[in-house]
Amino acid sequence: MNNNIQIPKGYKPYKTIEGKFAAHIGPYYIKYKYPRTVFIVFIDNKLSNLNNVAHGGFLMSYADSVGGFYAYNKIKKPIVTVNLNCNFIKPAPINSWLLAKGKVKMCGKSLIFIEIEMFIKKKLVFSANGVWKIINIVKTKAI
Repeated sequence: MNNNIQIPKGYKPYKTIEGKFAAHIGPYYIKYKYPRTVFIVFIDNKLSNLNNVAHGGFLMSYADSVGGFYAYNKIKKPIVTVNLNCNFIKPAPINSWLLAKGKVKMCGKSLIFIEIEMFIKKKLVFSANGVWKIINIVKTKAI
């Protein structure tokens, strides 16, 4: 990330819990506590495509991270994404801040339904609806 970028007031770095794939995209910043949490990311060159807008794969990964945050914080149990439907509404140009927020639409015994919206300067540019499954993690030994 460009060191000259000023992080908007009130945001702090978001550290992923698992520290794997999601830790390599972004960095993300958050403000407010769950369920009012808002995410932002600066769209720089590394997150863009040849059209100088946010890469679609990045937008989907960002939506997955935001949705996963909301699903996990709803139940505080391990979850996995089972479905993510994405809508690319407007381009997200480089050198802009992309704000994302989620909302739990429904939570059952094994599935959590989340809605994600992303904005640039209060204009909707991307939306997604996803389903996260509550799982039981079984530790196994590597072969």
